Amino acid sequence: MRLMRCEIQNFRFVLFTTILTIVSVCLPLGVSAQVPPSISSLSIENPDALVREVIHNEMEAHLSDQSLWCYREQRQEESKPAKTLQVCQTKDGELERLVALDGRELSALQAQAEDERIQKLVSNPEQLRAKQKKEREDGEQARKLLATLPDAFLFQCDRQSGNLVTLRFRPNPAFRPSTRSAQVFHHMEGTLVVDAEQKRLVEINGRLTSEVKFLGGLLGHLDKDGTFCVKQQNVGEGHWDLRFMSVQMSGKALFFKTITVLETKSLLDYKPLPRGATLQQAADFLIRDFDVRAASSSGK
Repeated sequence: MRLMRCEIQNFRFVLFTTILTIVSVCLPLGVSAQVPPSISSLSIENPDALVREVIHNEMEAHLSDQSLWCYREQRQEESKPAKTLQVCQTKDGELERLVALDGRELSALQAQAEDERIQKLVSNPEQLRAKQKKEREDGEQARKLLATLPDAFLFQCDRQSGNLVTLRFRPNPAFRPSTRSAQVFHHMEGTLVVDAEQKRLVEINGRLTSEVKFLGGLLGHLDKDGTFCVKQQNVGEGHWDLRFMSVQMSGKALFFKTITVLETKSLLDYKPLPRGATLQQAADFLIRDFDVRAASSSGK
């Protein structure tokens, strides 16, 4: 039974890294804009070349950005109360504070429990550091997947509106995936919206056109017609970040365990934090709406 649970957890990991990671890496978090090249008719007439330029720019920006941000996140997961969280990034990991459930603010008792939980994390940050280490490893996998995107699909220009170009994509039959996660590319089609001037990904919508089997179906499968949508934008100071994600996927693990992923996220109210913001400064900001910039300048 313990082995079975492990296999199911492994399938969930594959499910999330295959879908959420693949989707999320198409719009990597925390990337600052590069000097914008001009739009050329050649780029639009050659969508494959445009996508390569955009992917290259996304990866370069992702590696060079060290900025930290605080934002509000509205999260809805299947069979769970809708959550509103305030999230602050620090050099030691992210702190998040629950502020509402199903649109209702926390009671005084619930808010106190959240404050105590945050202070406990600050005093004993090992859990945050372990999570940060895992996120960095996932990020590296994400970048590798992102690098394969121009080869995994064939692109066709659908329409243009100002700087925004919408491209349709479908599997490239010549693409040979080298990892289990990349297998899903053979079963996916949809649209990309790119900013041809900034060379940035703005939106991606995708759908699984057929069932995705992992290890011939022994490990599990993802059902046909699963969908996702991810959007990013310039949230300030030339910084592009996630603003919306919706994933609806289902499948099975080990032939009997039904797996369903229904998740929606909206991120808003981005505020820049000082470079090098500490966990305690972020905690003060979250708990008491403390001015992190003032704390940083005062040396606290």
